[in-house]
Amino acid sequence: MPTNDDDEALKARRDRLAADLKGRQPKKQPSAPLSPGDKSAASAWSMGTKAGSEFVAAVVVGGAIGYALDYVAHTRPAFTIVFFLLGVVAGVWNVIRTTSPKGG
Repeated sequence: MPTNDDDEALKARRDRLAADLKGRQPKKQPSAPLSPGDKSAASAWSMGTKAGSEFVAAVVVGGAIGYALDYVAHTRPAFTIVFFLLGVVAGVWNVIRTTSPKGG
């Protein structure tokens, strides 16, 4: 049957081991927000989603403006085609600007 001295010795060894293990564990770094230069999968998905949504938004807004101008001016489909194409150009420009590397 273990004695009180054995329990204290075991507790002291356990405490030393816990302190030793705690000193060897790597410090947890606080998670930083993902930057455009980060090569992780989450950052890639984020950048792809942003580029795709900006492209679609530019095309939709351009087409809507053209359709509205055609509706007001009764000139279908002249402004719709022109502004749709301007939306495509703006969307491609936004994708290039978003996905190109930043900095010098």
